[in-house]
Amino acid sequence: MQWRTLTYSLLSLSLAMPAAARAQDQRPAGPPAAETEQEDQRLTALEPLQVTGERLQRSLAETNSSVVVVTREDLAAGSAADLNDVVTQFANVIGAAGDREIAIRGVPQGGIGGEGDTISVYLDGVALSSRAASFAGPLTAWDLEQVEVFRGAQSTSRGRSSLAGSVILRSREPTPDWDASLRAGALSHDGHDFAIAGGGPLTDGLRFRLALQDRYDKGEITNLTRNEDDAGRSATRNGRARVSWLPAQLPGYQLNYGYTRSSNEFGDPLHDASNGERTETANVRANEDDRTVLHSLEQTYDAGGGWQWVAVSGWTELDNLYTIDFDRSADDGGFSDNTLQERILSQELRLAYQAGDFRAVAGIYLAEADKRTATIGHDVAAAGGAVLLNGFINGDGRGSTKALFTEADWDFSEHWRLTLGLRLNRERASNSGVSDLNLTATAPIPGLPADLPVGVPLPDATSDLLATLFPDLVPPDYEQAGETLATDLLPKLGITWFATPTTTASLGYQEGYRSGGVSISFFGGGLSPYAPEYTRTLELATRSTWLDGWLMLNNNLFHTRWRDQQVTIGETSGFQTTTANAGRSHYYGLESELLVLLPGPFELFTSVGLLRTEFDEFVNDGEDYAGNQFPYAPERSAGIGLTLKDWRRLSGQITLNYIDEFFSDPDNDPRSRAPSRTLLNAKLGLRLPAGFRLSLYGRNLTDDANVQGALVSGERIATRYGEAMSLGALLEWQLP
Repeated sequence: MQWRTLTYSLLSLSLAMPAAARAQDQRPAGPPAAETEQEDQRLTALEPLQVTGERLQRSLAETNSSVVVVTREDLAAGSAADLNDVVTQFANVIGAAGDREIAIRGVPQGGIGGEGDTISVYLDGVALSSRAASFAGPLTAWDLEQVEVFRGAQSTSRGRSSLAGSVILRSREPTPDWDASLRAGALSHDGHDFAIAGGGPLTDGLRFRLALQDRYDKGEITNLTRNEDDAGRSATRNGRARVSWLPAQLPGYQLNYGYTRSSNEFGDPLHDASNGERTETANVRANEDDRTVLHSLEQTYDAGGGWQWVAVSGWTELDNLYTIDFDRSADDGGFSDNTLQERILSQELRLAYQAGDFRAVAGIYLAEADKRTATIGHDVAAAGGAVLLNGFINGDGRGSTKALFTEADWDFSEHWRLTLGLRLNRERASNSGVSDLNLTATAPIPGLPADLPVGVPLPDATSDLLATLFPDLVPPDYEQAGETLATDLLPKLGITWFATPTTTASLGYQEGYRSGGVSISFFGGGLSPYAPEYTRTLELATRSTWLDGWLMLNNNLFHTRWRDQQVTIGETSGFQTTTANAGRSHYYGLESELLVLLPGPFELFTSVGLLRTEFDEFVNDGEDYAGNQFPYAPERSAGIGLTLKDWRRLSGQITLNYIDEFFSDPDNDPRSRAPSRTLLNAKLGLRLPAGFRLSLYGRNLTDDANVQGALVSGERIATRYGEAMSLGALLEWQLP
């Protein structure tokens, strides 16, 4: 990946920096502008970029958030295949849970405990559902225009599921000119990567674009019991269609409609590695099928006089089927079919105004979400194998969100800017669950009648008796329901000092939150309503540019306190957990990033992240976790990258990323510790005649085990792995 965009990273509460923007608009000192086409491309690298995830639509140089931006050109230079590959190259952003989610500043996407997400993911202005946002949705990097990663709470701007940050994805928009791109790739692990994209004008004001991709990777996980070498497979089929309409009879109006559909298949993310690295022993083939559909309708109208209306309508749906060996072992312990349906209907309307030294935006956001789950058990072993479970456990969760938000920038003097933001958020959440399980005895059970039937379903009365006698081993049937309602006011405040035309400093404060709700334990039906949780972050940022833009340095220092923290009570690997606001913690750190435009066609980037996390209060079933670290919170992360711009038909990039060791469970069990890892990625491209390009790339070239933690259950350990070493060759063609 090209690294120049990282240098614009700001703190989550810092203010706009027009001085830095002015510095970018200046041409760097050095060779005259008329020298070569290569030098012209170097100068273009310093042009300002637009941050589409900002409510005020600031340029990257003027943003008031800690954001890194990856452009289409950056994506082409690197070897990233999906969202996880793209965003985990930044300081204090790591891949977690076997590349099934990410963590920002020590906060995993699915939260440290509790329920709901902490990192929101938007595609073309519309929020993805929870599972689609983590790994199972339309997250391919093919034909994206831009990726933006916001580090730190974005709750004032984005509301729900943004306590730790946000990721904003933008597809390429249709253009008034025809273009087309093709890709054919051969990958290691019997993989392939085929893709096509293109579009153009249908009429003077109507344009379209299509993008399709089919990518497969067998992975490097071997199932020893079933003698299968594709237990870690990943198959992705993704399609996007975009239509833009700019009617000549209505100047200033634009409509963008997007349709996205993805179909993904995955193996299991957890593997019993007792027989060696990257092996598993499950006797049932794990398979996960996901289908995501997204409709987005964005309408903008420039009314003149500095006024602009924006309306964003969205509909997302995810359907998931996950078949899994219940005990993930070679024993015949039964299996389960798990289905998930998520639906989100959203509408946002905002009005923006800009005049002189003042600009502001105000809006309303409405959303309705529905999440339904169903688990069907097939001869699942319980009570030490004395009883087999068959039946179903169903859940239905619903959420309603209504919010008013506003944000404003005021340049109240030549060297100072004030930013104020506020969000009034009201959420209603309900959850219901029902369990109906049939029990079959596999042998006579001590303490029960000797004539108890064996091998056939037990009578309901006998099943109820077993659940009463052995509540920890035999789950009872249940029917539970609950509802919560919460109203929150989330402020944001920041001030920026433009010390010199190329040096700025900013101080900001922002509050973050994650929604409350009702938790129902999977086995047993324990009901636990829980309230929202909150963070308060104070952040200091500096940005400086030297040598007329040839050297840029950003530093972000933050401190966050977390109160009413949602935590999981019970063994995290079990099925009888509940959720409670029983935690309090803090974390702080530093992100420092440096870009150097070297002589010739090279760019050098370095990034260093420092992080400290600690629970202040957290008692789980009598075990005190105070003083423990967060899971997925490495104390040190660093990266260095060297990019070769297009030079004599050659281009390339090499990156080295280091992630310190970390725990993957709040109890800090040493068996859940993931060792430090060092990942080396490289890509080399050769520009051929007639619009063709041949590229060779390698990921994890150090062949690091890339362990991302483990799930510990008694004496059993299931390991999570990240990407193994992989190689690929791509032949690409582009018109024009």
